[in-house]
Amino acid sequence: MLALLGTLVVIGGLFSAVLVDLQALRPERYQDVGLSQRIRTQTLSGYRGSILDRDGFVLATSTPGFEVVADPSMIEQPGATAAVLAPVLGLEPSVVETALRGSGPADRFSMIVPEISDVAFQQLEALADDEAQRGVLSGVFVRRFEDRVYPNGTLARPIIGGVDPDENGTYGLEWQFDELMQGRSGSETIERGVFGSITGGFHSVDPAVEGHDLILTLDHRIQHVVEESLIEHCQETRANGAQAVVSDPRTGEILAMATVVRNENGTCSVPLHNATLVETFEPGSVLKIVTAAAAVEQLGMTQDTLIDVPASVQVGDVEFFEHGAGHVAAPYPMSQIISQSMNVGTIRLAEQLGKETLHDYLLAFGLGQPTGLEFRHEARGRVADPDDWYGSDLGSIPIGQGVTSNAVQLNAAYNVIANGGLYVPPTLVRMTVDAEGESHNVAQQGSRRVVGGATADEVTDMLVGVVEHETGTGSAAAVPGYSVAGKTGTAWKVFREGPDAPLTYGYNGNRRYIVSFAGFLPAENPQLSITVVVDEPQTDNTAGRVAAPVFADIAQYSLRILGIPPGENFVDSGDLVRGTPAPNAGASGITETAAPGSEE
Repeated sequence: MLALLGTLVVIGGLFSAVLVDLQALRPERYQDVGLSQRIRTQTLSGYRGSILDRDGFVLATSTPGFEVVADPSMIEQPGATAAVLAPVLGLEPSVVETALRGSGPADRFSMIVPEISDVAFQQLEALADDEAQRGVLSGVFVRRFEDRVYPNGTLARPIIGGVDPDENGTYGLEWQFDELMQGRSGSETIERGVFGSITGGFHSVDPAVEGHDLILTLDHRIQHVVEESLIEHCQETRANGAQAVVSDPRTGEILAMATVVRNENGTCSVPLHNATLVETFEPGSVLKIVTAAAAVEQLGMTQDTLIDVPASVQVGDVEFFEHGAGHVAAPYPMSQIISQSMNVGTIRLAEQLGKETLHDYLLAFGLGQPTGLEFRHEARGRVADPDDWYGSDLGSIPIGQGVTSNAVQLNAAYNVIANGGLYVPPTLVRMTVDAEGESHNVAQQGSRRVVGGATADEVTDMLVGVVEHETGTGSAAAVPGYSVAGKTGTAWKVFREGPDAPLTYGYNGNRRYIVSFAGFLPAENPQLSITVVVDEPQTDNTAGRVAAPVFADIAQYSLRILGIPPGENFVDSGDLVRGTPAPNAGASGITETAAPGSEE
């Protein structure tokens, strides 16, 4: 009896010691164990904002996804666990078992499958709640993540951009508005018992905050039409690539902005880079509107003013020739100089203006200036300071050589004429919308006057002649039922004949060309502005036969989509007329030094 009593005393003492340890010496440890068993915290995702077009069409969005991972050090029976998981994941048991074993004893993380369906997720949840399977699945975890989705494939992707696996913007608008679009994750903590949540138990929520949505000025229908049209014409002309910008000149809103390039296999497709903003080119004769507008505004000229146009003109050390062997030296009205894209005639106008005045007008029209879109890696183009002009630059720059521009800048320059002389900055993002649905306007630059309304009207009439006059270079840009104002441009392209060769415009028989057409319609009430650029077409090197038809195709579809009614005058496209070949741009482009602006 004494022995039994002593044993009970010892046992009682041990229990007392354990109770002291549990309740006095180390209570926090066991409290934490208890809490971990009944308190569960789950992450609430704050999804990245979506990107939508002007009508709410989704261009980019984030959706919930689930991945299955494992801690190999916690897997006691990889074969048994694989046998349970494989049917749910749709994988071979041997593949799952290999992933569960990891790379070695020290491996604490192994990806089993990067994404599962909602059905598979529900099946795994059911297995986790099954007492019989819970031990087998110890060390296997299902993690929630966001999946960035672009429902329309490559549509507008050079503009929209992309994100990395962690949903951080890497380029395009995804990068530019990354901080605003990023959501903030939250959490929900609940107290659970064996049979689920405890009524009246602890419950705390730190709500997730969703990122802002971007509402763009783009119209997905016009964007699609432009991309398809550029791909078709790029294929037909075997060009290196093509670009186009479509905008509403009244507001500066960009309705479409597209880039296509020729791939190594010979097909044309939409790339990831937005060439309309990040690449520049020498625009050629499309830039003659600046010289024409400056002559009207500063010299009081009109479209009927006669200008002596000889067969050639000497500027510095270079002689510029009027294109066309049949040119007759005589006075020509300014309207004909523009409609027939006379190089010598335009140079004569520039000589009367002077290089300082011409330089100022180029800047005023937005050339060599930021567009204000703040797109990553946007190229500003180059308009050299007058003190840095070469002797022949007063001959080459008025006709669009020796100065560089991107396609959006060129489109905005034509919008100056369409808007009665006002420069309206281009815009790409209409507004942002926060998680509460409240809209926020995006800061935009203000408009400014460049030339007077009367000057813009005179230049518009000249541009209409480019399309409607029987000898105009842009007749292929005509759109039945509408009056089109526009201009062709055929420019020599700067290139290297070898890796270490100097930049050059080449020589006759070895030229490379960039052709373009820029314009707006209806000319009497401009509501649509389109700029088309084609890089190195192989079937023809004239803008009138390459770029002007693309303009017409895009215009006809866009007018119908937007419901813009035709004007009073029916325009007959007539026969195609040869466009303007590029001139000799002068010593600045053919010596061992780079042509002005070529480094852009």
